[in-house]
Amino acid sequence: MSEIKEQLIRSVIALLDDGFEIEELTIRQIAYEAHISTGLINYHFGSKWNLIVAAISSIVDDAATEAFQTLSNLNDSPKQQLRTFLKAMAMVVCKYQKYTSVLIRDEMLSNRFSTPKTIVGLLKEIKPDLLEKEIKYLAIQVVAPIQYVFLKEGGLRNYLGEEKDIPHTIALDDYEEIMEVFLKTLGI
Repeated sequence: MSEIKEQLIRSVIALLDDGFEIEELTIRQIAYEAHISTGLINYHFGSKWNLIVAAISSIVDDAATEAFQTLSNLNDSPKQQLRTFLKAMAMVVCKYQKYTSVLIRDEMLSNRFSTPKTIVGLLKEIKPDLLEKEIKYLAIQVVAPIQYVFLKEGGLRNYLGEEKDIPHTIALDDYEEIMEVFLKTLGI
């Protein structure tokens, strides 16, 4: 990645850390923070939105890597590593809800499949008899329902017939339960 791209990403992260809301960020603010001209944002990222998504991805990826390294054990089986990875992601989703909701929506509405790609290697180890295309479909089957539930968390408890007085947020325990059900259903 070029130095200017990294500088722009760091500038967006700094603005978010200073309390700016994603929707409030302007190209001028970002350019001022990065000490560059506004045209370089579009040149390097195509749009302000693409830059913001790249910055948020950086925040979430760094947090997920740290969480996974904290939870993982090199001696774990591929199945346990997958569960650990999904738990780390759930921890990050819970901690950075306003950022992860932006990333999930952006991924679901774009042509990217970056989240499923992250678990393809582990799924190959877990299901070595499957073809590459089948592994990729399986990765989508693992990730997409979890993303969907996160975006629809307000209606999840109602759908499940649970108490309506419970706040409309999903805790880490809820994500772990959801992941286990999905993995069990998929035979993983």
